[in-house]
This record gives sequence, C-alpha cells and structure tokens, in this order.
Amino acid sequence: MTTREDILTAAVEIFAEKGLDGASVREICQAAGTNSASINYHFESKAALYRAVVELAYRAATVHPMPTLEDHDGDPHRALAAWIDWYLHRILEPGGDAANRLLLRESANPSGALDGFVASVIYPVYEGLERIVERMCPRELDARRMHLQCVSILGQCLVHRVCRPMLEKLPVEPPIHEAGIPDIAAIVTANALAAIDSTRASVEESS
Repeated sequence: MTTREDILTAAVEIFAEKGLDGASVREICQAAGTNSASINYHFESKAALYRAVVELAYRAATVHPMPTLEDHDGDPHRALAAWIDWYLHRILEPGGDAANRLLLRESANPSGALDGFVASVIYPVYEGLERIVERMCPRELDARRMHLQCVSILGQCLVHRVCRPMLEKLPVEPPIHEAGIPDIAAIVTANALAAIDSTRASVEESS
C-alpha cells in the first residue's frame, strides 16, 4: 500500500474507536508507521484526514446499491423487505466493521468537521426508506406519523448494531446477538408491515 493508504487504514480504526476529538495525529502516525509530515502532506490537517476517512467509510458501506421501488416494479412490500435486508447487511456485516462504527459514531455525535454530512450521506438513505413507506401509508396520514414509521424501522435495525454489547450480555438462550441477518430482517419486516397495516386501519376508521 501507499503511505496515503496506510494512513487511511490506520485512521479509520482509531477514529472509529475515539472519534475526531479523541484521536491524536501521533497515534495515527504510529499505527500507520509514518510521521506527522506525511499527514500534513497528504491531508493538510487532522480534520481533512477525518473527512477523507468518513468518505472512505461511506464508500465501503455502499458497495451494494440501495433497493428502490423501481427495482421491485413499484411493489412497496417487496421493496421494503429488500431495503431492510440491505440496511442490515450494511450495518452488521463484519467486513466493514470499523467503517460502520465510524459512520454510526458520526451519525449519533456529529463532529462538526463534516458540514452537511447528515444531508448528503444519512438523509438519502432515510429518503429511500421514506419513499417506500409513504407508498404503503394512506394519503390521509400526517407526515409526522409517517416519519415515525420510518424511524421505528431504522431503530429496529440499529439496535442490533448500537446495542450489541448489551445484547451479548443478556442471559437468554439462544443468544440474541448470534441471530443471522435473514432472521433479523424477517422480524423487522413483519413488525414494520404490521405497524403500517395498523396505522392504515386506524386512519380509515377515523375518516
């Protein structure tokens, strides 16, 4: 690998663990086997390096394109199942563990170094889900309740990533954290469809 690639590889692990403020240029240099002059040469500053690392992490997490309604002939049920499966693979597959941890850290606690990160990186993912859910909800449903349906789906997925340390300690058999992505996807999809069906029935009753 080149020196630039060595720095990026080391930095993604350290930033994922400590964040922008907690990571030091010195420890990144030590992990990369280089010196601060190399970071200044290739990235100009720690903040610029952080931006490059997050962009790299995002590319690593989006190798497979996000499913859309158009991919499934406008069928929102199939599209929702595919989206949930895609999103779970994106956040749970071990291959991009450090990259995923970094993206989740930045999403939960924006560093300030990435102006527009939510709008340019996070929102398009949410918007893809929203387009599918919106197709399934009655037109009379107010926007806030529709948004809450989307956030509920995201939460059911993210709990398996963000709360994994807690899930690993739960004294249940078989262990929850050992569940495979297909099993998790099936439950999340079933819950989402049931919630949307319940919302539709509630709106129809009140109209």
